[in-house]
Amino acid sequence: MIKTFFDFCSGIGAGRLGLERCGLKCVGHSDTSRLADCSYRLLHQTEDKNYGNLKKLGQDNLPDFDLLIAGFPCQTFSVIGRQAGFSDDRGQIIFHLSRILREKRPKCFILENVKGLVRHDNGQTIKKIIEELEESGYSTTYKVITSLNCGVPQMRQRVYFVGIRKDKVNNISDFVWPEDMPMPKLEDYLIDRVPISTLNLDILKRYLVNPTNAGKYTVEDLSRMNGKVLDTRMNDLRIYDGKVPTLRAQRDGIYYVFDNKIYQLTGYEALILQGFPKEYADRVKDKVTDRHLLMQAGNAMTVNVIEMLGICLIQYLKTKENK
Repeated sequence: MIKTFFDFCSGIGAGRLGLERCGLKCVGHSDTSRLADCSYRLLHQTEDKNYGNLKKLGQDNLPDFDLLIAGFPCQTFSVIGRQAGFSDDRGQIIFHLSRILREKRPKCFILENVKGLVRHDNGQTIKKIIEELEESGYSTTYKVITSLNCGVPQMRQRVYFVGIRKDKVNNISDFVWPEDMPMPKLEDYLIDRVPISTLNLDILKRYLVNPTNAGKYTVEDLSRMNGKVLDTRMNDLRIYDGKVPTLRAQRDGIYYVFDNKIYQLTGYEALILQGFPKEYADRVKDKVTDRHLLMQAGNAMTVNVIEMLGICLIQYLKTKENK
């Protein structure tokens, strides 16, 4: 049985909440962002120790735990980043995580990264990561999961790694991944209804006349698209129905239309779209700036996905132990 976990690269603790919903206990977290840690403490109402930079952590300064969870830095593998991968120092975090696995020997782990990792360097990067985790003593599998299929209306695709110590299970090729859930109604998530600011409206107008979008829409056209989500990604205006695009830390510019009015996505709504219950989001509203919440939500894992993975992992281990 697994009872405890350590929350590495913790951010605002979406992974923590997902695993707590599975009945597991957090014994510590680690993150280098002071602002994210402030939100973490508010969201989870905790004064737990932040162990800090995981590169400096190991056998001598970490508690024991059954499960390691980490959404390790993704900027170096992302399609919107430089895709430097292992040549960038941020891409080395995975090797520190594997070192901690070797030193602490937890029973299992859950890791998360961007979908682009799967095809980075023609598949050589993910091959190297799997080899590293296997050599650390863990039978490992992975899958790209979309948050849309896990109970939130967000088009977030991420690759998830699940590993179990080989003395527990030598081959997890038969690991059972979560089954898809129906997508909920988007209007239940877009509840703040903050009108688009003058600044953002000016930015949107510039999008509408750039070479990519010129002549397609006016602001008046968009304001009549009730129920639609508008995404000013790069130079391209994209329009979605019933769902929002992937939340990202390095940009905002997501809007939506109801009652012939254009609203801007808020940090509060972004948290809910990442699976945080409203009572959690209420704890940081008006205490953390909207811009920081948007960035932090964009960096977070989706709570629902981690909860579903945790349930699958616990059940899988139970099945194997009973045999």
